[in-house]
Parts: sequence; C-alpha cells; structure tokens
Amino acid sequence: MADLFVIEAPFKAQLLEGILRELHVDAKVQATRGHFMSMPGKLRPLGIDCRMREFMRVPANPEVFMRLRDMARSADNLYIATDADQEGDVIAWDVYEAVRDIHPSPARVRLKSMDHASIREAIAAAGPVEKAAAVPGRARGIIDRMIGGVFGSPEVPAGRVSTAILGLVASRGLSVTKVRLAAPSKDRGRPWLAEFDLAAPLDLPTAERLAKLDLPPLGSRGSPVVHPTKPSHTGDILVRAGDRLDISPAEAAASLQRSYEAGRMSYPRAGSRGMTPETAKQIAGIFRKSGWTAVKTENFAAKGEDETHEAPHPIGAVDPRLNPGRLGQDEGVRTLVAADLVKAGMEHKRETAFAQDLAPFLRAQGLPGEVADFVAGLRPGRDGATLTWHREHGPAYPGQEVWARSGIERRRPDTVLLEAVVKAGLGRPSTWPRHVQTFMDRGLADDDLKLTPRGRAWVEGSYAPLLDPRLSAAIEVACERVDPSLFDDPDREPWEVMVDQIVNLLPPSVRDPLREAVAHEPPRQKIDWVGKLDARPDLVGRLAQYVSRPEYAPDL
Repeated sequence: MADLFVIEAPFKAQLLEGILRELHVDAKVQATRGHFMSMPGKLRPLGIDCRMREFMRVPANPEVFMRLRDMARSADNLYIATDADQEGDVIAWDVYEAVRDIHPSPARVRLKSMDHASIREAIAAAGPVEKAAAVPGRARGIIDRMIGGVFGSPEVPAGRVSTAILGLVASRGLSVTKVRLAAPSKDRGRPWLAEFDLAAPLDLPTAERLAKLDLPPLGSRGSPVVHPTKPSHTGDILVRAGDRLDISPAEAAASLQRSYEAGRMSYPRAGSRGMTPETAKQIAGIFRKSGWTAVKTENFAAKGEDETHEAPHPIGAVDPRLNPGRLGQDEGVRTLVAADLVKAGMEHKRETAFAQDLAPFLRAQGLPGEVADFVAGLRPGRDGATLTWHREHGPAYPGQEVWARSGIERRRPDTVLLEAVVKAGLGRPSTWPRHVQTFMDRGLADDDLKLTPRGRAWVEGSYAPLLDPRLSAAIEVACERVDPSLFDDPDREPWEVMVDQIVNLLPPSVRDPLREAVAHEPPRQKIDWVGKLDARPDLVGRLAQYVSRPEYAPDL
C-alpha cells in the first residue's frame, strides 16, 4: 500500500506527489485545503467558554475530514507535511487528532523547500507531531477572536494587530520620504553618508535645500570597526523589494511563495536572520564559484536554536550580478535576495565621521539652528536617535553604490508601513503582507501615511488601549512561551491554560471586558469529532451547512 502525505494547498499537493514519484516514493498526497478545523467566520457569538475552550470549533471541510480518514486507513505510513510555521503546526495537530486511532505515530515533515533534495532531506529528518508546537497558534487564535468579538463593531472592526497598526500610524507620524546626505572626506576616499526619514525639525523644502549643498569635507572619528550584515528575514526582503522593485509587500510575498513552490526558494515566511552552518557553506560555495571570492561561510550569521527556519535563500542557480529590475517580478525578487546574501557573506567595516563642524557651516548657509544641530549629530531627531555619518570599507558587492550622492527618495507607503510594523513587533512573517494590504485597502491613510477622515473616525471609534502597539507586541511574545506547566491540567488543553494566563496579565481595561464576555458560558466538554462523524455520517452534510452559514446551528 502507498504512504499518505498531508499538505495544505491542492496545488502543492499535486506538485509534491509528482516529486515523490520522481524520488521513487510510492505515496498519495491529500490537501487539507487550508485550516483543518475552524471557528465560525462571524465573531459573535464568540463560541468560547469560561475556561477558554473553543466549543464552536468544527471540521472546516467535513468531506475532506472524512476522505482523509478513509485514505489513512489504506496507507502504510502517514506523513504530515503542512507548512512548518505556526499555522501549519496547528493544522498538523488537528490532522493528528483526526487520524491517531488509525496511525498513532504519524511523522511530521517540515519542508524547507519544494525541490527534490530538500524534500528528500525533510523526509529523512521527520519527527513526531508535537502538541507543544500547536500551542502558540491556538492560543493566539483564541485571544485574537476574543479581542475582535468583544471590542469590535460593524462600523469599526477591532483586531489585536490591525487596531495596533492604526494606532501606529496615528501616533508615530511615519514618513514616506527618505533623505540621504553625502559629504566628501578629508582623505579624499569614499564620501560620508547620513540617511534619515524626513521628520521634524526638517520639512521637505529644507531637505531639498540640504541635498543641493556642497558640504565641507569631514574627518574620521576613529578606526573602522567590523560591521556585520545579517541575512535578510522575510520582512527585510519585502521592504527591499518595495524600495528596489516598486512592488507591494503582498506582491513580493507572492513572488517568494511561487519561487518556493517551484523549488527555487527556501521557506519564504521566516523571521530568522541566520543560517545553519551547512546552508552557509553551500551558499558561500555557490557564490565563490560565481566570482564572489570574498564570501566566507563564517561570515553568515547563525540561526538561533529556537528558530524553526533559516533566513530565506535561493535554491539552485542564481546570478547576483544581474539587475533585479530587469528580470521579471519573481526572478527579480529571488535575485535581490541573492545579492543581499553576497554582502551578508562578506566582512565589511564601518567608519564614523566627526560631523560636528557641519553645524556652523549650515548656520552660515541660513539654516535654522535646530536643523544644523540635527544634521551635525548634536541633537536627536523626533525618534530620539542621533544622526551618524559613516562610510563602508570592504569588498565590492552587487548593487553597491561606490560614490553616493545626496538625494531625496519617495518610498511606497505600504513598504514604509511594513517596515514600521516589523520594527514594532506586530504580527508574524506569515501575516505581515496581509495586515499591511488590509490597512491600505481600507483607505485609513493617504499616500503620505497621514490619516484620512475615515482613519481619524476609526481612531475615535476604536477601543483606546488596543491602539497601543506595545500591547499587541506583548501578547505576541507571550504566546511564544510554551512552559511545561501548561500541560499539567488533564481537563484542559495547554492553549486554554495559556490564554487564561495571558488574559490575567493584561491591563484591567482589557482583561475585565474579555473575562465578562465568556463568564456566562459554562465549561464545555471536548467534542470527539472522529467518533461523532463515524457514528453519524448524516452529520457531514449538516456540518457543511453550519460551516458556510454559522447562523444555522443544528444540534451537533
């Protein structure tokens, strides 16, 4: 009998089945078609009891649920190869619970890429399905549903991440204008550079005037020091694609995904800025053969032990020397990733300039004292950071601008917003593009990222504590801490215990409404969907109606 592999997307299922056949693996592949179990799309009723159990959580596609069980009965071995991220871990555990009476020990396969070598390695490294891996995703889903259902309204929806992004735009004054100033060096070497977002005390006319000035030569503050460049994580790549290729975060993410599914890119939704020694050695070897001899294995930052994925990187041949803007969107993004990795594999040093002498020069040009002092690094900007002038020393790398000049760049608003979202710790690599796209599509901010009348009305209509990005980021971090004590209560799932603990730690203004919303719901027993559907096949059709129409609530 053939083995059975379970994956999420039907297209990937077809691709994986073909590759397995070429690898001489006798297997069938079944797609879950997204989430295997789900709550109703509507947020009210919450469907969460007083002990944080999602009692309205049902098979998302009852026919797929039953088909998977049928296929599992005839399979010699079961491999769960859903995405190796938190959503995939949730689906993997749901699938395990649906088939564990048939296959008590299915293997968890974490695919790094959809190429032959990566799939072969992933199968060889398969391990058990771990309940602990599903805890962050399940806990986050419960909290996010509670926040949306309790604090949202038909006029102004609420979301732990979406409302925090609204607050970020309302409070931070994000700038879509990047200013770069260049000053000559007293040693006649490479010019010194200073880059900053346009903000007080500067306005656009002042910045344009600065960019046209011939600034005086600057001297060095000291010897150059090693300044490593880490490989880019998903957020970095999406920002670079916006700046270099003028595409949205959603478009760049789609390109990464297509390259991943074609076996030409590693896993594309990674928060790591590091690599394993094996991958670093492989990439360094490829680049050195292409003429980038300064790329060394030891220069790549290492992946953290607690990180599931490495920084995204190309699989197969790629030429970093090519202009990404002339290669088409998918190959352009892929080549851009490769070019940045070349630099990450080299050793560069950064030298800082003594820029204080710029202040009297700029005052003599008639510029305000606060502007002169900011440019000279004598006073911080609005974000509290002091401007530094620097230059780079080291081997050449793709896309390097050796003799830079002053200038002003207008950036895409969605790219700027994504950069701020990542920096604030909002969301995750898999959700960043969607959150940014949703915010822009709602018309809450204009092309300068200034709130529109609709955006200001949403701020007024939002629950004030949720507008603070720090609350959302803190919940995000808390959901990652899977302590063994979460599993101590035999009557509760670990994610239910985690949600209880997190809600208790929230500010009273948030904690109390959440508690009140579920206090009236008595504790529910966990539903055995395997036994229920096996005993009553007629429920499959009724359940399908319930999933598509939550208001239709048969006695399930």
